[in-house]
Amino acid sequence: MPKSLRYENIVDSRENKIITTAKTQLDEYFAGQRETFAVPLDLLGTPFQMQVWKSLTKVKFAATWSYGEQATSIGRPTAMRAVGSANSKNPVAIILPCHRIIASGGGLGGFSGGIKNKVWLLQHEQRVIALRS
Repeated sequence: MPKSLRYENIVDSRENKIITTAKTQLDEYFAGQRETFAVPLDLLGTPFQMQVWKSLTKVKFAATWSYGEQATSIGRPTAMRAVGSANSKNPVAIILPCHRIIASGGGLGGFSGGIKNKVWLLQHEQRVIALRS
């Protein structure tokens, strides 16, 4: 890769407040101390993708929605596949919890982070809820 296109030359690698906030909140999530995120996001996507990603904030911690439920929540009840495709392009997959979206028959569907990680995230949230009971 030409030196002019290297990652280090494109992104300032110094810590900034948003990255620090995201790291802190992710650490809290993995420690079972956080259920929602309050990280400022400036995402790039199509209007449909943005609508799908925004709807992910409505899926409660340790709950799941089907792709159909998510499609219905944005007023597009027949757009299940398009919703799945938009979720696969979610650039902040834990902060906007697309791992909570599953197939209507209870199957896991897909996950850009890998099915094993989707299973782990879902189980992690269930463990956190169980420990609070």
